[in-house]
Amino acid sequence: MAQKEQDRPVREPIVSTGWESFFELSHVPAAVRVGDTLYVTGHTGDAPLGIYATDAEAQIRQTFVNLTQTLTAAGFAWSDVVELTTYHVGLAKQSSALLSVAAEFLPEPYPAWTAVGVSELWDQEALVEISCVAVSHV
Repeated sequence: MAQKEQDRPVREPIVSTGWESFFELSHVPAAVRVGDTLYVTGHTGDAPLGIYATDAEAQIRQTFVNLTQTLTAAGFAWSDVVELTTYHVGLAKQSSALLSVAAEFLPEPYPAWTAVGVSELWDQEALVEISCVAVSHV
């Protein structure tokens, strides 16, 4: 029997600061909240005005900053993140910087984490993309 519409959990799109123009073009929100769970779309390390640093460490740090904005807009924090998936153009070269920058943002207990090397990302200047899942502890 099909689930009744009123029984379905509400899916709330989150469009954080800086994500508005991409959302208008693509209809892809920065995240989607379903109950106490937040599914965060892959974020890259573009600074305001869509500018990417050429340095991988700077892009990784900006990616975490961009994710922080989305988590905050949805009422979540890094301590709520239970899973990370990271995509890297040049993963082996980024590994030290990735772990160093991640330590600035991720508190214990650490989330499950899958890191994947890829040949390219949506934005050609992007070297890293990170998505995550967070669960509210409230």
